[in-house]
Amino acid sequence: MSDYWGVPEQEYELSLLQFARKELKEMGYTVLSEKVEVCSGAGAMTLTAILKKEEMNFGLYIHDGPKQRKTRGPPIIWMLRLLPEMKSAEDLRNFILNHQHDFSIILAPENTILKDRKEVKLNRIYKFLYNSKVKDLYDSDLSTAADVLKKRLRKSQD
Repeated sequence: MSDYWGVPEQEYELSLLQFARKELKEMGYTVLSEKVEVCSGAGAMTLTAILKKEEMNFGLYIHDGPKQRKTRGPPIIWMLRLLPEMKSAEDLRNFILNHQHDFSIILAPENTILKDRKEVKLNRIYKFLYNSKVKDLYDSDLSTAADVLKKRLRKSQD
């Protein structure tokens, strides 16, 4: 997106991280690229992003939805290592789709302590976003959750 923190320019573009601008900045993160997909119906959401902290770029993968929470527990939130050819969240997402069963192993960061620390911080940010933008949808009418969530994620933060 050319104006990342504004309203996405095109109909299909969505942003969740725009609503945590302050929290991300306080933790020293810069969002370089983000791709959010919301499945129809109940609104299962997948977010892939490339973030930067100091001189290190890394991938972020989040998968959440009512079915995820009901059958598998809390959302999946992973910090991922980036391959040299991954310049955008779209590149990262395409890799994930092409390696659905083993991307988390292939892209696992070598430094597990750093990975664990970052995932704890990113989990805090996602909890804030979930509680402010998503939770009420999953608690109520799931048949329209996707449409409402898509509208919410296109609004800029006022």
